[in-house]
Amino acid sequence: MKQAGFTLIELLVGLFLFGLMAAAGTALLAGSVQASSQAQALVGASGDLARLRALLTADAGQAAPRPWRDREGRPHAAFAVNDGALFTLVRRGWANPSQAPRASLQRVEWVIEGDTLVRRSAAMVDGPAATQASVLAKGVTAARLRVLTAQGWQDGWSGEAGALPRAIELTLDGPQLGHVRQIVPLAPGGAA
Repeated sequence: MKQAGFTLIELLVGLFLFGLMAAAGTALLAGSVQASSQAQALVGASGDLARLRALLTADAGQAAPRPWRDREGRPHAAFAVNDGALFTLVRRGWANPSQAPRASLQRVEWVIEGDTLVRRSAAMVDGPAATQASVLAKGVTAARLRVLTAQGWQDGWSGEAGALPRAIELTLDGPQLGHVRQIVPLAPGGAA
């Protein structure tokens, strides 16, 4: 009578095949975990870029041709480029739901601090430096701002104190960002 069962070679082949399937499953699981973390990073970066675009559009769209004065009383143009910041402007439409004793105008500046793009705002248009900060992008390796005037695109801005350019172009580069170029018009009336 013949006995039913597996030989040693059949068992070794079975274990070898099981080991191959387990290794393939582990590699597939590791790949899906890595893909998931990369997808989450891309979604986060996409959200950051959408927020940056929204703030840039809001600031530019609400730009006001109002010059301002610093703490020492020195006058500054309503829109300035390369004054220690990428650009500085005065904007309208600052919501005041608590009815605080302040204007609806706000001075904002977009600056590069190290490798970070930061938007700073001042509680008052005139007076102290902007202190309220929002981080907009990290890992910025290069930033460039150009303005659109009646003469075309320019790297600098030398408009009158109460004048605004027609549009601004903000270009950012970085390993996480890639190459990002945003062009937004300034509030109507930017015609210099």
